[in-house]
Amino acid sequence: MWCFLRPFFPSCGYHLYVPKDSADIYSYLVPITPMSSGMHSFPFAPCLYKTDAEAEYPFYSPFVWPARDRIGRDVMVKAVSGSKPTKELQALRLLQSDALRDDPRNHTIPVLDFIEFNNQVFAVMPRWTRATRADFVTVGELVRYGQAFLEATAFIHEHNIAHGDINFQNMVMDVMVSEPKAPFGAVFAGVRGPERKYAFIDFETATLPAPSDSSSPDAEHCVQRCSPAADFARASKRDVDVLASALEIHLRCIEDVIPDLGTLFDSMKNRDDPHQLTAAAALSRFEEICSSLSTDDMQREVKAIWWTRGTDVRFHAVPKSSLSQNTSNIVFRHQYTSPMLDTKVLGRNIFTCPKLVVRVHGFWDHRYIPKEASTGELAYQFKYVR
Repeated sequence: MWCFLRPFFPSCGYHLYVPKDSADIYSYLVPITPMSSGMHSFPFAPCLYKTDAEAEYPFYSPFVWPARDRIGRDVMVKAVSGSKPTKELQALRLLQSDALRDDPRNHTIPVLDFIEFNNQVFAVMPRWTRATRADFVTVGELVRYGQAFLEATAFIHEHNIAHGDINFQNMVMDVMVSEPKAPFGAVFAGVRGPERKYAFIDFETATLPAPSDSSSPDAEHCVQRCSPAADFARASKRDVDVLASALEIHLRCIEDVIPDLGTLFDSMKNRDDPHQLTAAAALSRFEEICSSLSTDDMQREVKAIWWTRGTDVRFHAVPKSSLSQNTSNIVFRHQYTSPMLDTKVLGRNIFTCPKLVVRVHGFWDHRYIPKEASTGELAYQFKYVR
């Protein structure tokens, strides 16, 4: 499809990437026009790669394709509808309506253009990267990350949209990193902070109620062929459940500072529980338990980076230098103390201690992270050991 469409898109101001190896359908996709050398303003993300080789993009889906606009800014083009409007198109049009687009709670990916061709509709969006590729270092960074996605979920539910597929792959931040340098588990240095913006993408499985059940602005125009209200209610409860499971992986690492986080996430789960918190109630509770945090609390360095739900975890902490230097195989268990470790990474000791007491739920400890990486570089990578 994309090969067929390639001659059409320049007339709309976009040049599609092409396969690096035309004989391999899963080949990396490469740009054919030069990248912009200037600074990008929102909604375009800051670009942390410098060359076209670093801009290459892996083939993820036949419905999504990278491209560049007329001045060399990287974007993503997604086929969102055929001749019959899909729920994804309806959701995106509503979220981009005049009434909702500039709402500060609207943490969904901005749409730059809707392009129609041959009974197909394409949405053009800025190229961002996964939110969990940020090297979260302070409590405040994790609080802002959690609040953004709780607020986003409450916002779309308020306007009668259930996402339907909340997961790390569909939670992004406004920064562009080099995908060839970002294998599974890769985390980049210096891409977090108060200036970072977060958003949901991919509304393929969105659920919207019937227009008669909707009070959203423009809903009567944007929602034409929708699911019954009961389906929307079930989908909204599922959103809250899976959002809790996604957020707690990082945020439960700061329970030593915010003890009520665990109770909050537990109350968001179990979509069959009639007392399950709504997204709005979860956001309100999150803001309440974080309201007493001091400046020192927000600037405190986190003690761990990954909550393992109490399970045994075996992994490599791989430094960015070569992914081969003196890495450690470490096992964390419930109330388990690790053996003596003296691991040299990037020429210095990053951890030397006769034992490390891991909390009952288990964590991947932040002290294993090498700190020498520059902004935008691969800081470390976690690899499971089978």
